[in-house]
Amino acid sequence: MLKLSQSAARAIAAHAEAAYPDECVGLLLGGYDGETKLVREALPLENRWAGQVQLAESDDPNSRRDRFYLDPRDYLRADRESQARGLEIVGCYHSHPDYPATPSERDRVGAQAIGGTSFAFAIQSVREGKAAEFASWLLVDEGARFIHEPVTILEEH
Repeated sequence: MLKLSQSAARAIAAHAEAAYPDECVGLLLGGYDGETKLVREALPLENRWAGQVQLAESDDPNSRRDRFYLDPRDYLRADRESQARGLEIVGCYHSHPDYPATPSERDRVGAQAIGGTSFAFAIQSVREGKAAEFASWLLVDEGARFIHEPVTILEEH
């Protein structure tokens, strides 16, 4: 299960709306309570996609509308900074402009390079520039498929 603070959920939605019509990317910072991930903060990062890989001839290799690149150096920097604050990277998020919050095949292939079976892959759908549905996914069966992960937005006092 993924439990997000309201401020983290708002930050993800705002980042996705600001990046629209391109995809955004960021990390989920918090900790673990058993198998539950408690996300205290969303850390927006730069989508550094620059046509690193062309998956098909019909692809526009420079399009950020349907792809993102999370630079490993950004990840390592965020990991060091979050650990210094007593937080862990428990997942990542990205947006799907004008597309449901369900992972694509490109998402599945890209996700195989990071995390493990407890690492959250969250997706914020953005419809016509406005944040819509949000969902989290876990990569299972040695990277063969995603399964849906329940999400709860926590009340803040």
